[in-house]
Amino acid sequence: MDKSIDLLLPAHDTEIGAIAVNPDGTLLASASSRGHIIKLFSTDGGEVVQELKRGNSKAEINEIIFHPTLYLLACTSSKSSIHIFEFKKAVDKCVETK
Repeated sequence: MDKSIDLLLPAHDTEIGAIAVNPDGTLLASASSRGHIIKLFSTDGGEVVQELKRGNSKAEINEIIFHPTLYLLACTSSKSSIHIFEFKKAVDKCVETK
């Protein structure tokens, strides 16, 4: 079974710094090279379902990772920080649109 998708997402104004897909394959998270905002996209239609703000100062996002079973996303940055976000709002929006 082919699980690939073909989407073109206008994600950020600058180049992508990090990207990840949740374990179900229903959400895609991306951070710009500036590292201020992490956007969550529905892989079904490509719409932004939630934006998560990391901070105001520039920081390279080194990695984005989804928790395997909870509605949590974590990222690490060049500021030697770890940020953890809850994204249940994004999941609810994906369910509403189906």
